[in-house]
Amino acid sequence: MTAAAPRWSVVAPQGAAGELASTGGAEGWRLLLETARTVRRHGRGALWLLDRTDTTPRRAPEPVWEGWTALAGLAAAVPGLELGLLSPAAPFRNAALLAKRAASADHICGGRLALGLTAAAYVPEHHSTGIAPPDESPAGEPGPGDDGRAHRAVGETAEALRALWSGGPVTLAGEHVRLTAAHCVPAPHQERLPLVLRLDAGEEGAGARLPADASVRECSAVQWTGETRQVAAAVEAFGRRRTALGADPGGVRHAWAAECRVFDSVLERDRWLCSPHEVQFWSHHPDLLARRSLYGTPDQITDRARGLLAAGVEEFVLWFRDYPHTTSLDRLLTGIAPLIDATAGPGAGTGGAEE
Repeated sequence: MTAAAPRWSVVAPQGAAGELASTGGAEGWRLLLETARTVRRHGRGALWLLDRTDTTPRRAPEPVWEGWTALAGLAAAVPGLELGLLSPAAPFRNAALLAKRAASADHICGGRLALGLTAAAYVPEHHSTGIAPPDESPAGEPGPGDDGRAHRAVGETAEALRALWSGGPVTLAGEHVRLTAAHCVPAPHQERLPLVLRLDAGEEGAGARLPADASVRECSAVQWTGETRQVAAAVEAFGRRRTALGADPGGVRHAWAAECRVFDSVLERDRWLCSPHEVQFWSHHPDLLARRSLYGTPDQITDRARGLLAAGVEEFVLWFRDYPHTTSLDRLLTGIAPLIDATAGPGAGTGGAEE
């Protein structure tokens, strides 16, 4: 008996990683539209955008599309497209405004929206906008050593969103979310708009920075980042956490969020990984970057994907390193994904040996 084929979702070329540095406004929008139509045509998953306004890992005055505006435009331009938006939690985004934006966008796209939340702060963007990260005081001083504050902010945000989407007035007096008779009308098109958590599997597997109870209970899916073995441990630990909270562990879809690039040969991949630009840009050792990403030949990618499926992954959420070109995106969706779909099943592959 084989497992269901995985979903293949795509993170849009939005510019947050500098992938639109050589483009202008019109050219960048055409690329977003082309990517959205490709994802819709293949119908294997959702197109994700980021609630970001700046580049990473370093800030630079380069094109970055504002996520909510682009999402609304794509929803209107590409009917039937599944959409997701990964938004930072409080205090960077006000929960009441986030609830209203998500409800409005869900109606625009016909009930096809998923909202993601992450505890990972992009500190330079926080500082440039004058909003302290959750683990700092408003004056920019480090917090009192409590590294769970960011995850409590996510939990409070998830709790507030569910309450606001119920239609009634909401009053909360949390550490990060404070509402007084706030409301969100109309409620989302979907009866239960999916909430997705973005978590680091290395942290989860090590037992550190565990998500808050509210976010664990309220989420519909988790997007893990990390290595295959870390993801396997994290999926198991998250299931135990759901069980302890009285929630169905099978009610959450586990995804893997990573970068992807398809190469014709192993030598071509390794030369690219070891190039000075890649090492300096991401500040990671090439081996570590490769273990947390989906780089390689079609055979390498197929083997890694099968190992992740065996680890409990049911969806891939991929950002392509050759943007603004769509070569790897097209090769993945048209040639590699169908092969993996056809052979998906328990124990498929070699376990995704870490290279």
